[in-house]
Amino acid sequence: MNKYIFTFVCLSFVSSAFAKPAYIECVVSSESEKQPFSVKIDDDSGKVTHSQPGGFAFNADGFFSVDKITYQKIDLFDGIKMVRVFNIDRTDLSATYTSEISSTEFPDKLPSQIITMTGSCNLVEVKQRKI
Repeated sequence: MNKYIFTFVCLSFVSSAFAKPAYIECVVSSESEKQPFSVKIDDDSGKVTHSQPGGFAFNADGFFSVDKITYQKIDLFDGIKMVRVFNIDRTDLSATYTSEISSTEFPDKLPSQIITMTGSCNLVEVKQRKI
């Protein structure tokens, strides 16, 4: 009987150890552009969900270090390669977005273009949900 009680108590503590996903709203900007985006960060699964106004969204594997979360999106289309890298600092919620556009057909003739934007994020409080 004590064995069953012990097992139940251990399982109760294990299930409460899982962290809830964090939701954040970010804005990064450069001299000529401002870009807002939302992120759902799930440490337990190692996944990140990124969405922007206008419908652009993607899921990615995240790299979770003690002080930073990094994820990326790579697109290939019509001889163009676009690499988007997002870094979010866990200590102060600063954000960096780097976009590199390069040619896969003529890499020696068309130099790659790199755009870097910096900004900050805020935690979003998630209200009680029905579903």
